[in-house]
Amino acid sequence: MGGFNLIKYFNDGGPMMYPLLLLSILALMFMIERIVMLISVKRKVSPADFMTKMDEVLQKESDKGKAAEELTAFCKERGGPVSEVMLEGLSKYKETVVNNLTLIESKEWINKAVEEKGAVEVPTLEKHLSVLSTVAMVSPLCGLLGTVTGMIKSFSIMAQSAGGAKPDELAGGISEALITTATGLIIAIPTLLVYNYLRATVDNMVLEMEEVAMLLTDNLIRK
Repeated sequence: MGGFNLIKYFNDGGPMMYPLLLLSILALMFMIERIVMLISVKRKVSPADFMTKMDEVLQKESDKGKAAEELTAFCKERGGPVSEVMLEGLSKYKETVVNNLTLIESKEWINKAVEEKGAVEVPTLEKHLSVLSTVAMVSPLCGLLGTVTGMIKSFSIMAQSAGGAKPDELAGGISEALITTATGLIIAIPTLLVYNYLRATVDNMVLEMEEVAMLLTDNLIRK
């Protein structure tokens, strides 16, 4: 009994297998790239890492200026999107001290700077997620189109056979229809699952980043 033949499976699926192959390559490539990117970001500085470091520094250092310098050195050493956002807040804090701004003015200035920097850094975390979303939506549609073309092929054979088409003559079109449907779903399901995981991870990281940025502002300019 013969085993599964991937090349025969691909050929039996008809012309729609080529766009499905392209979609599967895109999905795999961007899933790996996004997962590696998130692992890299977490290894640099995650919101939780910065919060832990901030608590540690503020507990041992009563001078807010020196605390800000130590946190700045930490962020520059570790790098990453979270560090860039926090560095912007720390930089603005130093400017509020130099300009002798009031408590309210300082908060507004720092929060605005952090929001603007976050708007620049967040797209880095979200980059290419739209590609995965598109692949998850388009793959079943390509599979459905292959189903339609396969059934058209089978019905065309039936129409051209005066005495009625034989089962083996119809098998090619029906096989094409089923293979493309299955392939579209095989691509879409894992892509959608990974996309939802990555989307939730990025959203949680952004929320945590906003919380830590607010805590940083409150701790540094608290009188």
